Amino acid sequence: MSPSDWLSRVVTFDSNKPGIRQLASVLGILLSLLAILVVPSARISAPFYAWSGVALVLVLGVVAYLVPWDRIASTWVLVIPLGTMLGFGLFRTGTGGATSMFGALIILPVVWIAAEEGRRYIWIAALATNAALLLPYFVGEASWYDGQVIRGYFAPIVYLVVAAVINELAHRARVQLAAMRQLAEERSRRLLESEKSAGVLRRTQERLRASEDFNKSVWAAAIHEAVIVTDLSGGIVAWGPGAAAMLGPVAESTEGTRSLVDFIDRERLLAAHGLTDCPDEQDSETIFTRFVEATERSGGSTSELGLVTVDGVVVPVHISCSPRRSGDGTQVGHIFIAADITQANEVARLKDEFVGMISHELRTPLSSILGYIELVRDDEAPLTDEQLHYLGVAERNAHRLLDLVGDLLFAAQVEAGKFPLELTTVDVGAIVTASAESAVPVAQRSNIAVHVEIDDSDLDVHGDATRLGQAYDNLLSNAIKFTPAGGSVTIRAVREHSEIVVEIVDTGMGIPADEMDKLFTRFFRSTTSTRQAVQGVGLGLNITKAIVAAHRGTLGASSIEGEGTTFEIRLPVASDEPAPEAVAGV
Repeated sequence: MSPSDWLSRVVTFDSNKPGIRQLASVLGILLSLLAILVVPSARISAPFYAWSGVALVLVLGVVAYLVPWDRIASTWVLVIPLGTMLGFGLFRTGTGGATSMFGALIILPVVWIAAEEGRRYIWIAALATNAALLLPYFVGEASWYDGQVIRGYFAPIVYLVVAAVINELAHRARVQLAAMRQLAEERSRRLLESEKSAGVLRRTQERLRASEDFNKSVWAAAIHEAVIVTDLSGGIVAWGPGAAAMLGPVAESTEGTRSLVDFIDRERLLAAHGLTDCPDEQDSETIFTRFVEATERSGGSTSELGLVTVDGVVVPVHISCSPRRSGDGTQVGHIFIAADITQANEVARLKDEFVGMISHELRTPLSSILGYIELVRDDEAPLTDEQLHYLGVAERNAHRLLDLVGDLLFAAQVEAGKFPLELTTVDVGAIVTASAESAVPVAQRSNIAVHVEIDDSDLDVHGDATRLGQAYDNLLSNAIKFTPAGGSVTIRAVREHSEIVVEIVDTGMGIPADEMDKLFTRFFRSTTSTRQAVQGVGLGLNITKAIVAAHRGTLGASSIEGEGTTFEIRLPVASDEPAPEAVAGV
């Protein structure tokens, strides 16, 4: 297929390929279903109409591919977009009616219909839109006295204008493409005539100039993010207006003269690699390589790093990196897109301060409540069994609230990177044993067996015994909570070369694979835990990960839903090197 034929099919929506044109509507309905699953405010209010609409769109998608349309009159192909518009109208009726957030789907068949040759398709698109939008009122899912009914009359007017524009553009595109084909044929003939080669070159230059003008307009519009293009070594090739606004220098003073390394915050870069210093930190090539690695580590997704302005101010940014390639596919550089997250970080900081403040305010009255409960228990006046029971319930719930307040405070300290550690040489085996002994009574009440396996080798690490115990307690508590009666939990501690490895393995309900990447997020609770009504607020794993990271260790997890979960903590063994006085969390 020649380039002109391909362009023709894209612009004029080649009527011989209705299956391809229907694909957008199929994808639209599938994405809408996905939105219903993940967006709380999106819901199905009338299942019959909603699923009827989905089925109709999908069936028409199959019909669009299977029917040999080249053997049928071209006007019959309009059955597909008209039926699709009815399907979207039904789906809109079943997902909130006049207030549905999926009404915009109707634009897809409108574009198809309006792009057909002939002015009458403008009115067909507008009338069909009017019928689809008023469908909730026709079937009784919405009242004709509802103020939203105006959408059914006003929106088609808008769609009428849109359809007119699309129809005109499609018509012009057809005319232009026909002209382009004619010119291409003429050019192929005239290439044999050297005296007309200058005209062909001139047209080519004009098209190139138009393309360059378009690219420049797109480039100039990128003002809210810093777009920086470099060569393979970090030399700045292009410096977008957003980069000038964020970092200071204009393009004239950076392009071809400076390196991106000049604007990289090295402290944040080293932290992204888990390092505190770099022996060759003066090597620009090494710094740029580390920077690219940090931005590409998550498969091209954004990474949080820092860029430095001309005034020396560090701007925290989310930055992504994509390869820049030449026409033959060879990589010749990188394209960086950075977004300033200063305001987002400030919002997060204020949120954490608020949590910390509220937690402090709650801790004092809770401690007072527990104190008065203790005084009542110790009072010489005898209490009835019922009164003692009520006091026990109040005391247990007060302790639960106090533990939750403590977790909230610690989570706020973790987020601020300010929680202290009292580091000494500690025996991991002893800490694991103590945690297991504390967990046994709870496990026995739930008929869960707890197995402890401690290696005889040296299990010493530089760490805070209290915090490490808290980490192991959290994992053991989770394992017991998520394991049904008759199951087992195993905790083992071994030494592997220069690391101490602690594993907590349970035979519980497991974690869905698509939720594993959110496991250590604050306040995250898996669907399995919510289905089983397991108590918790989703702070334990986040706190545990922060404690492990503060000890320069790693925390990993693997799980099979319905079979169990394994958590693994790896800590470096104790060495002769002095341990840091305090380490910030993640």
